[in-house]
Amino acid sequence: MRRRARLMAVITVLCVFCVVCTTGFMVVRAMGKSSIMSKGGGQEPAISTDINVMDKVEQWQEGWIGYKDKIYEYNDDIMTFLIMGIDKKDRLETVENGGQKGQADAIFLVVMNPHDKKVDLIAINRDTMADVEVYGQSGAYSGTVKAQIALQHAYGDGKDKSAKLMEKAVSALMYQLPIHGYLAVNMDGIPTINDTIGGVEVECIEDLTAADPALGAGENVRLEGETAFWYVKYRDTNVFESNRHRLERQAQYLQGFIEQARAAFRKDVTLPLTLFQKLSPYMTTDIKADEVTYLATTAASYEFSGEIYLLDGETKMGDVYEEFYPDEDALHQMVIDIFYEEVQQ
Repeated sequence: MRRRARLMAVITVLCVFCVVCTTGFMVVRAMGKSSIMSKGGGQEPAISTDINVMDKVEQWQEGWIGYKDKIYEYNDDIMTFLIMGIDKKDRLETVENGGQKGQADAIFLVVMNPHDKKVDLIAINRDTMADVEVYGQSGAYSGTVKAQIALQHAYGDGKDKSAKLMEKAVSALMYQLPIHGYLAVNMDGIPTINDTIGGVEVECIEDLTAADPALGAGENVRLEGETAFWYVKYRDTNVFESNRHRLERQAQYLQGFIEQARAAFRKDVTLPLTLFQKLSPYMTTDIKADEVTYLATTAASYEFSGEIYLLDGETKMGDVYEEFYPDEDALHQMVIDIFYEEVQQ
């Protein structure tokens, strides 16, 4: 009887421990979700509405927009994260001197929609002409100019200030879209992040043998080490719209990376922590530990839609560099397609 009593006592203690651990995990997870959603500021994109659609509805509700004879409502449960690849060597660190802070050569939005449990990717051309805030050597604000959006990163400190400036610029480009977190990774960190998940398989979509002999057009390649770096980084600046072609490669690589990472994570649940530790010297982020807990457990049930949205528009040659001008109608439509839901009448 005593042995049975001791066994029951042990079982009870273990049960209590499990309840405490589970409750603690759920609390941290809930805090993470609350923290993420608070970053959106409760705002909605500043999308204009069609007055003609409003006139056809007897009781128009606040938050609705009219577009092409339909009514839409912003999905405020969506979580959007800005991912950037910074054109800078060595580790990512705060820099005081001008000209050494790096530009955002790769710019993506990762969109997580809990309503259909899908993840979408939006690729933004680094040459997109946007409102860029200019700061002097002392850090004093000196005005706003129209320039390639990638330059906005260079007017910060090379780390969090630069990332926050990019977040603001990308949000403004997308009609003040709420963004719930950022992650900026130095391009030199690509081999590390790539090899940690076991490499990424791609079919090389253009001839890059000038950078790496393995990267011939049409070749099926498992990207590892420096080969992965050149696949997402290289471009011939003497070729017009070379950045657009590179952006297509980056989008293709990111698509393969997501699938490979999901498979690797299923085999090793500690891999996200390993990846975070190895990337730390090369990255900056405002995504906190409790938010990571929420995202890691939530993302496991999501599926990547397989579609990567690229902004439609036109590339023109500026006085010195190429300039990309988004098609406003296409941009408007894309924001509605991804971030809004139709209101059924």
